[in-house]
Amino acid sequence: MAEKITTLQMKEGKPFRILQLTDIHLGGSVWTKKSDKLSLDAVALLIETAKPDFIAVTGDVAYPLFFWPAPIFGCSINNRKTSKKLTDLIESYNIPWAFVFGNHDCETWSSYNKDEMADFYESLPNCVFQKGEYKGSDRGNYSIKLLNPDGSINNLLMFIDSNAYLTKYFTSGFDTIHDDQIEWYKNTIIKNSPEGSVCPSLAFFHIPPKEFKDAFEKFYRGDKDVTYHCGFVQEKDNYFGYPKTVEGKFFEEMVKFGSCKGMFFGHDHLNTISLTYKGIQLTYGMSIDYLAYLKIKKKHQQRGGTIIEINPDSSFNVSLLPLEDIQGISYYKTKMDN
Repeated sequence: MAEKITTLQMKEGKPFRILQLTDIHLGGSVWTKKSDKLSLDAVALLIETAKPDFIAVTGDVAYPLFFWPAPIFGCSINNRKTSKKLTDLIESYNIPWAFVFGNHDCETWSSYNKDEMADFYESLPNCVFQKGEYKGSDRGNYSIKLLNPDGSINNLLMFIDSNAYLTKYFTSGFDTIHDDQIEWYKNTIIKNSPEGSVCPSLAFFHIPPKEFKDAFEKFYRGDKDVTYHCGFVQEKDNYFGYPKTVEGKFFEEMVKFGSCKGMFFGHDHLNTISLTYKGIQLTYGMSIDYLAYLKIKKKHQQRGGTIIEINPDSSFNVSLLPLEDIQGISYYKTKMDN
């Protein structure tokens, strides 16, 4: 196994550029060959355009569903083989990159379970993924130090498994970040902070917290305590896919703790909005998906990557990199209609 990357370093006088990719949703079968190629081509184009220092993939690389929407799409259950299509591509750029699990990456019927897939991601030379200390459902809780040119800590990049479902199946509802993961986060920050303070951090995971919907509703009503940065909510009825049947504590604990300045996730493919609420910037990454939603191939405003530029003073800026801005709207009007 390749020696794991545990630190990244900023270059003098330049912001550190992260490209967030999410919800790529590769089907991995002969029936999804066209949509998979569109997704991989999109990833390549985004990387080559963004020229990032680091790539963060926030879940749902593989889409190993065979019962729905199998009559239309026919996805493969071999989630490792499917995921390898993406990992081979990203590895070819020789850029350090991170991965966190989404709810679809290791479905119950997948060929490889989460522990086996964690071993796979941990084995990749440029992937900073670490299995972490947990032996239960949550795999891949790890941190990467982003250092200033002088070697001091600029930010801790925190990668968290937001888990999948309350039981083995989708019908049970989405799970959340667990209490022991919150304690791991706090302990990691304390261990790396000067005495009496907490160093700034950014969190990357898949399923958004409930408080993001609260923030959006306040923003929608004109509440000045919520700051809009970019993006839109385009899911039907302003849907946010947060856990509905379990109370998550992560957001409020991070507000009280004071270290986390930004949270980045995916999960809801048509939402791209970024808002600051209670001192934390919450951002839906632009999705890649050409497969998982019906008729999504013809939608385009949500598809792309998200750029996070971290400055020497530890502040950061978020911007969207829509695929249509690179390819041109005429590309969609022709190719996507075929």
